[in-house]
Amino acid sequence: MNRLSKKEKFCYGLGDLSCNIIFAAINFYLLYYMISVAGLQPYLASLVFIISKFWDALTDYFMGVISDKTNSKFGKRRVYMLFGAIPYGLLFILLWVSPFNAATAQFIRFIYFTFVYMLFNTIWTVVYVPYNALTANMTQDYDERTSLNGIRIILANVGMILGAALFSLLSEGEGSILASALHSVKWGYTLGAAIFGILAAIIMIISALNVKERYDSDATYSKPFFTTIKEFFKLKEFRNTMMYYLLSMVGFDIIMAVFLFFVNDSLNFGAMGDSLVSMIFIAIPLLVAIATAAIWVKLSEKFNKVKVYVGAVIWIVISLLCCLFIPQFNGSNKVEAFIGLGVVVVAVGFGLSAIQILPYSSVPDVIEVDEYVNHVRREGAYYGVVQFMYKTASGISVALVSFILGLFGYKESYGGAWVAQTASQSLIAIRCVIAVLPSVLLLLSIVFGIRANLDRDRFNQIRLELEIRKKDAENKKEASNS
Repeated sequence: MNRLSKKEKFCYGLGDLSCNIIFAAINFYLLYYMISVAGLQPYLASLVFIISKFWDALTDYFMGVISDKTNSKFGKRRVYMLFGAIPYGLLFILLWVSPFNAATAQFIRFIYFTFVYMLFNTIWTVVYVPYNALTANMTQDYDERTSLNGIRIILANVGMILGAALFSLLSEGEGSILASALHSVKWGYTLGAAIFGILAAIIMIISALNVKERYDSDATYSKPFFTTIKEFFKLKEFRNTMMYYLLSMVGFDIIMAVFLFFVNDSLNFGAMGDSLVSMIFIAIPLLVAIATAAIWVKLSEKFNKVKVYVGAVIWIVISLLCCLFIPQFNGSNKVEAFIGLGVVVVAVGFGLSAIQILPYSSVPDVIEVDEYVNHVRREGAYYGVVQFMYKTASGISVALVSFILGLFGYKESYGGAWVAQTASQSLIAIRCVIAVLPSVLLLLSIVFGIRANLDRDRFNQIRLELEIRKKDAENKKEASNS
């Protein structure tokens, strides 16, 4: 059975809603929190991300293999979602606890955040790698996977709104709800993280209880790590699909990592001391992405996925480059600054859902290619490698953003009070990072999407060959038994 009920698709999407409540808060605010609230220098913050993400990436493959070999009454994947949900919610909270004062040495801050972030990333891997692999276990239908991922991305963006926009309203800046109530930006972040960590854990458990694993992986294979990696990279479809996916996701991660610096510092909205402004402008593109996700799914069902993606990338690149020209907020041009930023975030939001849905919906299709060529089905190992590559690339890219900020004179602060940046070149660098760097990566991703050459017709042909092969094997087994 390849068709899934709307309820099951929705419940599967809840898993990404849970993950993105956490993912968005980390990607939008953690770098900013480390530098501007916990007082960690930008260079050290970049090292925190590199070390923690590299460790995170190393654990992904092994978690995928473990889930492939797992047999439990809760399934191969769901068991980790169920029992990992509470620890990953609790460790998320610890990321936003800053037990320091203004005199605490930078080395102590660095060690603390590195250690806690590594712990969090470990439990994140335990939950999220099996969750990702679950897609291929639920359905083997090409268009059904696109539909499943479409609903998933809609709910992922709901999670991003909660984790980014609402988190901003609750915790970001002196004017936020919790910071005002507690008279502390630092403790406002901590309480906000506690609320979101608990919420994320509950939603993940609900997701795990309401989805089914229909298609099993080959739990008996025992190929060594390097043999598996070699077999994956021999596949042209794997190499190109991975680059297609990685470049699109890293471009998106860079936008998230630098957005708050762009709004608060480059555009000077931080001078208002009102977190509602940040919340609104973070929420708008995500709401637009939710509203337009169905459009991209329908277009991809009617046309080639990559051709639709090309149009979306051209649109979003033009929108991002407009960030170079939005006027800075001050007493004389408040209206122009608000309108300029508003138009850009709406335009970016329209293309945002496409660069999330279309590359990711192509990722599970490579599993059938691997099975066809290498005669083994290994969703967990495959998604472990995917996450290894993504997290390594993402960690380096976010660290690069932090390094660039430090290189161009961005100054850290302690306690969360907004401080005007004195180095004008740092404000220019922020604009260039958010406008140019993601645009280049997204344009490059188009090349690899085209080269992957894994359209609907070719995928269905591979599926048919696999079904014939499976029936032949069953017939031979029956003949030998008789």
